[in-house]
Amino acid sequence: MASLFAALGSAGNSLAVLERAIGVVQNNVTNATTPGYVTQTLQTAARPFDATQNVWGGVEVAGVQSARDVYAERSVWRAGQQSGFANQQSASLDSLQQIFDVSGQSGVPGALSGLSAAFSAWSASPSDAGARQKVLTAAQNLGSAFSQAYSQAGQVRANTDQQLKASVSQLNQYSAQIAAINGEIRQGSGSDAGLQAQLYDTLQKISTLAPVDVNFESDGTATVLLGGQSPLVLGTTQNNVALNYSQTATPANAGAAPDAQLLSADGHDITALADAGTLGGALTFRNTTLPGILGDRAQQGSLNQLAQGIADRVNTLLTSGQSSAGPPAVPGVPLFTYNASVPTGVAGSLTVAPNLTGSQLAAIDPGPPVVSNGIASHLAGLVNSQSAADQLNGSNYTQFYSNIVAGVGQQAASAMASASASSSLLNQAQSLRAQVSGVSLNDQATQLLQFQQAYQASAQMISVINTLTQSLLQVLH
Repeated sequence: MASLFAALGSAGNSLAVLERAIGVVQNNVTNATTPGYVTQTLQTAARPFDATQNVWGGVEVAGVQSARDVYAERSVWRAGQQSGFANQQSASLDSLQQIFDVSGQSGVPGALSGLSAAFSAWSASPSDAGARQKVLTAAQNLGSAFSQAYSQAGQVRANTDQQLKASVSQLNQYSAQIAAINGEIRQGSGSDAGLQAQLYDTLQKISTLAPVDVNFESDGTATVLLGGQSPLVLGTTQNNVALNYSQTATPANAGAAPDAQLLSADGHDITALADAGTLGGALTFRNTTLPGILGDRAQQGSLNQLAQGIADRVNTLLTSGQSSAGPPAVPGVPLFTYNASVPTGVAGSLTVAPNLTGSQLAAIDPGPPVVSNGIASHLAGLVNSQSAADQLNGSNYTQFYSNIVAGVGQQAASAMASASASSSLLNQAQSLRAQVSGVSLNDQATQLLQFQQAYQASAQMISVINTLTQSLLQVLH
């Protein structure tokens, strides 16, 4: 009789264990698409057996084991950092590339061609009032083209600043979430699969945003370091980072836009640590790529160099000529004007000199010898001139603009290729992680069927034991 009761107890205990196992499988299936969730497996252990002591064995729950592989997680984080940086660079460079016309029909190259054509027509009829007026119109068009390109590039910079602001805010939010999860872990919820899913999902998001190193402490909490150095999360303590714009005490270019800085909670410059992720991509674009075009505290920027180079050379030639041979001879006046006090804003301020009339344009080269259309003829071939005096950094003005466009285009193409490659690597890392620790619905369905069959068998065993017990009791009576 005691043996029957022991068997009944073992069978009943098996039902409880199998019910728990079925619950784990159902939880896996329910959370198969939950970000950060990995397969959970019920672990069982044999209960002790000693018939002399009426200990009849059986099975019991030994805990729930997670299939998470931290190495696979770290591989995804590293790939995410690279992909975030490359995709951000590609998107930013694409927005910058759209500003520059490559057909030569519009924008700065189109306006340059128009000014060259106007100068050519004027050189053929240096005293013609209509030809002179066309020069003024073409010059104003060039100023407008530079101003538009400068404004559009400035808008790209403003958009990047807004994105940086949003990224820093998001970085701080993720850090706060991790610190809060650490608090729950310390309160004893470290083995909770849902909490672990939240933690690893947030760690993946923050690693895509910025280059972070994650260390797991003995109590199960996550320590997060930006660039492996600056602490973002230490236990339940979160350290906010801040966006700042540095002001150089004695800048080479007065009025230039300052670089974007990332500051730690204690005010230290940690910009150099953010060299990956979408935040790193935006910072690199903002502080390195854009200044090459628009300038910064240390450089004028190629667009401003071109605008000033053209304006200065045209003005130099015109002021060296004469609008009338006289007597008395009337010297030429500048065609262009710009704000020389802000070197990084020349392209935005370039315009035709105020109150200038066509009659003031100097076509005459006083020589010797005097050439009635000498200045106008020189200006007609200016944009493609091979003369060193008419060039910037060894390139004529058309080539210089083409170099700007080609530089941006090459960077954009390289960033696009890098984005494609890094996205493939990220997909591979995620696929490997899924193979190692992801929920396979087929496997879970197989396990569920096995557990259900075992449950039914245990239930049948209880029914049989119950029948035997009832029969035995009847015999004894």
